[in-house]
Amino acid sequence: MLDKPGGSAAAVPLLFHDQHTQHDRDPQALGERLARHHPVLDFAPRRGHEAGFVHRTNTIRAGSLLLTSGYSSPIEGAMGEDKGNAYVNLCLAGSIRYQTQGLSQAITPSRPLWFSPGATYRFTTDHLNALVMRLDLERLRSTAAAIAGLGVSQQRFASDLEVARVFGCENRRSLQLIQVFRRTLSLLDNPDLDTHGHQDVLQVDDLIYRVFALLLHPRLDTVLAVHRQGGVAPRERIFEDLLEWIRANLHTPINLTEMERRSGYSRRTLQLAFKQRFGCGPVQWVRRQRLELARQALLRPQPGDTVGEIASRFGFGNLASFSRDFSAHFGLRPSELMHEGRRQLC
Repeated sequence: MLDKPGGSAAAVPLLFHDQHTQHDRDPQALGERLARHHPVLDFAPRRGHEAGFVHRTNTIRAGSLLLTSGYSSPIEGAMGEDKGNAYVNLCLAGSIRYQTQGLSQAITPSRPLWFSPGATYRFTTDHLNALVMRLDLERLRSTAAAIAGLGVSQQRFASDLEVARVFGCENRRSLQLIQVFRRTLSLLDNPDLDTHGHQDVLQVDDLIYRVFALLLHPRLDTVLAVHRQGGVAPRERIFEDLLEWIRANLHTPINLTEMERRSGYSRRTLQLAFKQRFGCGPVQWVRRQRLELARQALLRPQPGDTVGEIASRFGFGNLASFSRDFSAHFGLRPSELMHEGRRQLC
């Protein structure tokens, strides 16, 4: 056996084409080859394991996906930022530890799956048998939106893809989806599929993207449950959640881009939804809410309050603009209302 004796991962076969693998014993040459396709910052055998270095891999394409299954003696290194892509690593045997986004995370056969949203990371491995692949983040978002069928923007699913995570077998849902992923990979171990051109017809890459859309976006389960019961997608709940968030954050800057990201609605859909509900656009509605809160504060001024301080408290950076809008909306100047409020408190 070419692998180092005693390596826990050495006896575990690779996920596909185990008998037809590429062997590397020169870590520098391997690191240079990897750097042609990935943002490799550092790659080397772990200290004390230089002499026994061995790397055995097999790479296969499934549609747009490139998947690499491999065994390696202990290594360490770092990967740079890869915007627009995510890395997935599935551990079959051994272990690997990552440092990324201020976190230290490890995968083992009991917690086997690691997802990273293209952020810079460092890694240190034991004898490792694993699979690595790179996913397109935009395609993940669009796949999640297609599964949901809500008619909302794929941006609704963006926040789920911003943090590195480990998925383990302790969660039944995650375990089931990881098992589906592994069974899907077994399709790649059939050379006849490539020979007859069936690989592209089966669209295994689409299936993998759907599995990861479900794994990374647990909220999709609620949507699918509604569909199974013959109900309608909870579009109203999405809109109410957005309104609740806006009301809780009126003291901070809120723009249409943030509303799109929070709700998942496109800009046009937001405009229509606010027009139907309130008779105005979203920006106008936010401004009205701020004016109403300012009115209430002016009617009940605290000692030391000024018109300018109250305007700033509710997101109005320009006092002249606030006074003009307030007068147009309520028919009197904010200073007049504050004077009336102080009089009533006396």
